[in-house]
Amino acid sequence: MPAAKQLSYGLDEIQEAISNEELAPKLSNWVEKAIEAFDANGEPNYVDSKGELIEGIYINMPNDLYHSLPALSSSQLKEFKESPPHYYRKYLSGIEVKRTLQTQRTLDAGTLGHELILEPEDFYNKYFRELLPIDEPDALHTEAQIKAELEKHNLKTTGTKAVKAERLVKHDPNARVFEHLLRLNREKEGAQSTAVIEGEEKTLYGGKLGVDGQVWDSAIRIVKSLKNEPQADAYINSGLPEVAIISRCPRSGLLLKVKFDWLRFDDEAADVKTTRSANPDDFSRQMRSLKYDLQQAFYTYVASLVGINIRRFLFVTVEYASADYCQLFKIKDTRLAKAFAEMHLAKDEFVECKRSGKWLSRYSGSVIELD
Repeated sequence: MPAAKQLSYGLDEIQEAISNEELAPKLSNWVEKAIEAFDANGEPNYVDSKGELIEGIYINMPNDLYHSLPALSSSQLKEFKESPPHYYRKYLSGIEVKRTLQTQRTLDAGTLGHELILEPEDFYNKYFRELLPIDEPDALHTEAQIKAELEKHNLKTTGTKAVKAERLVKHDPNARVFEHLLRLNREKEGAQSTAVIEGEEKTLYGGKLGVDGQVWDSAIRIVKSLKNEPQADAYINSGLPEVAIISRCPRSGLLLKVKFDWLRFDDEAADVKTTRSANPDDFSRQMRSLKYDLQQAFYTYVASLVGINIRRFLFVTVEYASADYCQLFKIKDTRLAKAFAEMHLAKDEFVECKRSGKWLSRYSGSVIELD
């Protein structure tokens, strides 16, 4: 395998390039046009007095707010291109299918790793790691163990497991009962409170949400894998995370929105993906299945509407479930050109479905013969 080509852009080079008169006109200097999502008084800058979205480049826009904006995103367009009925069910029907616990755990590990890579300070202000039984192998875990310890101290053994544990800890504050250690780990973060997060009421400690220790550890490994890949670590630099753009498509009239994982000051972009496999063959299939080419075309197009010409777009992929490593990918220009055509066609079809109110399958009205 040939050695990977080293990236040529570092912080000093970028600052020199921006100040270089010859290169400066080729750069958008987008950061000079970017504004905070909220002003100093907490008032939104992204809507006017009538509540209408204002086109522009925004930083520090919370994810839940971004997803609620009434504009078309690449995720929505990809869903629509795959199947208009599926788009209708997910975004317009009001029907929500709950995820299974295992699906939540898998998604949360990737989501938390993603957050930790892009906004580490915010991550540690929002979350803390919950204890796992494996963290305290010498603690009393089972009801039988707690009962045996009570008998050793000639204490009553009646009641539920929680009552028994409380009785033992009251008698011996140094007793290592796992449930007690779990509570202490939470309480050291601060006072208990509740908050609604993603539609569900959650218990917080010190304003932080407890994260399953296994999920937390996976997120930490994701970050380490990226840091251990010199090109990836260097590429996510000299820019800002989570840069949101709102713009109106002159062709369709639709309001569009994107949120770059990382937008560099030299007009290059990175999208961080946690993946089942960072093997090139596997990720190529994932790229086609999840339409990453359409995503890149959409992001590039929306950025161009506010004057940003994306010079390069890399996918920074991190595998963590079966192995821990990071790999960079770039979509070929020929594939990207096709994706641009597909994106514009999908927008036109979306406008027609919106106009007619009919979100029909592409095979509706036909009988499909199977071999």
